[in-house]
Amino acid sequence: MKTAPNFIFLLLVSQICFSQLKFGLQGGLNFDAPGDIKLVGDQLQKEGKLKSNSGFHLGGYAQVDFLIFYLRPELQYTQVSSRFEGNALKKTRIELPVSFGVKMLGPLSMFIGPTAFYPLSNKSDELSFEEVEKKMKYGMHIGTRVQLGPVGVDIRYEKGFSAVESKILSEAGIPNKGQIDTRPNQFTIGLSVQLN
Repeated sequence: MKTAPNFIFLLLVSQICFSQLKFGLQGGLNFDAPGDIKLVGDQLQKEGKLKSNSGFHLGGYAQVDFLIFYLRPELQYTQVSSRFEGNALKKTRIELPVSFGVKMLGPLSMFIGPTAFYPLSNKSDELSFEEVEKKMKYGMHIGTRVQLGPVGVDIRYEKGFSAVESKILSEAGIPNKGQIDTRPNQFTIGLSVQLN
């Protein structure tokens, strides 16, 4: 019967795949270079770069190893803060990076891949915004990871390709016009813990 060899082959492949499946939790710090801002008042126009502050990310990952390569999708919640002329701005988003990695030497690996970003909110004490457009944006990331047993430490750079624009409605309660681009442009330091 031809079905018996096929079944045995599929069983062996599935066993290899599942034996190489890892999953765990991760989190870390974000250092965002957050983008541009433009305010247009009745008599005054201000443009500039947002000043970076640190933020954080929390989430989980799954990883499939194959020889010296691995595929690692991640899902995380990210919050970053920035400032413009005393105005504090807090941004939140969901991020889905998918890393294609290669193990280089001992515990060291390099990885690269696409990232999907889903903006959740822009909040500020002084500035009020239109609701953030709930639309998936895309970018890329590249980095390196050191894996010591179940614990991994990685450093990566992430860059958004498309603008994440929000319209400004007022500043300190005074009607104002303008817009802000908060596309991701960040370095992150992450810590992950394998659970299985």
